[in-house]
Amino acid sequence: MTSQFTHSSMGDRRSSIVYSTSVGKAGLYTPADYIASDVNELLGEEDEEDVEDRLSYNERNEDEYQSLLDASNARTLQREAQQSVIGEERAAKQLLQEERDLLVDNKLLKESRRAADGGLGYNSVEDSEEIIDTWEQAIENGKVISTSYRREVQVLGVNALPLIFTFILQNSLSLASIFSVSHLGTKELGGVTLGSMTANITGLAAIQGLCTCLDTLCSQAYGAKNYHLVGVLIQRCAVITMLSFLPIMYIWFFWSETILSWMIPERQLCELAARYLRVAAFGVPGFVLFECGKRFLQCQGIFHASTIVLFFCAPLNAIMNYVLVWDKRFGIGYLGAPLSVAINYWLMAFGLFLYTIFTKQDIKPLKCWNGFIKPNQLFKNWKKMLSLALPGILMVETEFLGFEILTVFASHLGSTSLGAQSIVATVASLAYQVPFSISVSTSTRVANFIGASLYKSCIITCKVSLLLSFACSSFNMFLILGFRTQIAKMFSNEPDVVDLVISTLPVLAFMQLFDAFNASTAGCLRGQGRQKIGGYINMIAFYCIGLPMAYLLTFHFKMNVGGLWLGITCALIMMSVCQGFAVFHCDWHEIISAARNRNAETARV
Repeated sequence: MTSQFTHSSMGDRRSSIVYSTSVGKAGLYTPADYIASDVNELLGEEDEEDVEDRLSYNERNEDEYQSLLDASNARTLQREAQQSVIGEERAAKQLLQEERDLLVDNKLLKESRRAADGGLGYNSVEDSEEIIDTWEQAIENGKVISTSYRREVQVLGVNALPLIFTFILQNSLSLASIFSVSHLGTKELGGVTLGSMTANITGLAAIQGLCTCLDTLCSQAYGAKNYHLVGVLIQRCAVITMLSFLPIMYIWFFWSETILSWMIPERQLCELAARYLRVAAFGVPGFVLFECGKRFLQCQGIFHASTIVLFFCAPLNAIMNYVLVWDKRFGIGYLGAPLSVAINYWLMAFGLFLYTIFTKQDIKPLKCWNGFIKPNQLFKNWKKMLSLALPGILMVETEFLGFEILTVFASHLGSTSLGAQSIVATVASLAYQVPFSISVSTSTRVANFIGASLYKSCIITCKVSLLLSFACSSFNMFLILGFRTQIAKMFSNEPDVVDLVISTLPVLAFMQLFDAFNASTAGCLRGQGRQKIGGYINMIAFYCIGLPMAYLLTFHFKMNVGGLWLGITCALIMMSVCQGFAVFHCDWHEIISAARNRNAETARV
């Protein structure tokens, strides 16, 4: 969800809704993009007690709800979509400020004094009413309101900056393990790469996919003011996920080495990966609780809690990796890396728990928690939850599987190539965080303009997004090219690995241009509400072009690790071209109409 313009009282001018954001390195989409569900159907099989609670609540508050609904015809504030780090009131002010800036740019409103409160251009009810009235009069008189390139550079840049730090913090969890283990030796680097990728594809990705059902169910339950049901759904999902992981954990402990040896020729790599999995398994329950807890807060509009937790856990993870891997007194060598990961998963879950209890937010998340539910309630209505979870698992697993295949390809080239592949993949993932942040900011901005029926401003935003992405990718490209030797030596002191990384990084540098364009155009499509188009393009390009090309270039043309990334670059070129065509050759009026229909349905719910 995203912040939106809510300026107009006209019934046909509602904000657009962005259902999700892209996840992961390949640019694929979260499962919510592919799920079209009716809220009554999803919530129609609740426990009888839950239904009675909701009906009773609605009856008690019918008059209040009706008055709020009437007021929203004049000024709709979609609260859950507007929550951000500074809270609900701040989000509403920020939206008014964006409207005010557009009016000033179009010479429809004079520059007013800056408010002492946060530097916004208004500080009273009269100021905000002036913005609203001026906007609506301009629309009624047929005046064109348009943004400018300068304005969009400023807005996209400011919005993307905090996201960059957030995504880098998330990425640093795996970066720390790769960095600490890489200096132990080539075999250890290959083992931690294979182990972490196997953990992702067989465990963590499935957990993330399964928990995506909460994105739909909890958000809709919260929007229906059925707060008790939110807590019930969180607990059910946690139990389902824990039970689903038990057989996976058994395989990690007793069968992982054998199964990996079927695909990986080097037995020592399989042994090291299996040791990684056995230790990392102890942290998976903490990861489950973190994913469920994150969605428990996000459905209430609290999106920054996980960032705060990561702000503490990411540096702690780096310190623990050094201490547990290298310290002479406490270090245990290779196994220190998975142990650090396992401990931090539990710390992340504990951090969200503390935030939920002690937060000073205006929104009190504990209102959705009415204690532990009865054991017989845990096992009700699993079918509905699984019907949403299974598509989620499929989509998330699809992306992780793609990069697991690259890792398997590299393992057949030897431990040196596998180690080099691990380093190059880590650098690629880190470089992707900047254009991905711009992508998320773009989707928000485009959705806002679509909700305001300002499609010409959407086009300007999309063009600016592409320009910013080009600037960022050019910077990444020259940085990787200029410091490729230093980057390689930072991760490894093995001469063969360093040489292979140095020879591969120019391919990765070239890829940055198209990686950024892919992220930018994906953000534009999400803002337009056309996620499915981008998802289909990504899957076709990745699995029909990228992976086959990677295999041919690597094994048939003997290009080693460079062939893997050149194949992915071919896929990214197709993604960028096709998504760019879809963004700029579309029926904007149809997109705006679809946004109105979505919001009309939301209003009825």
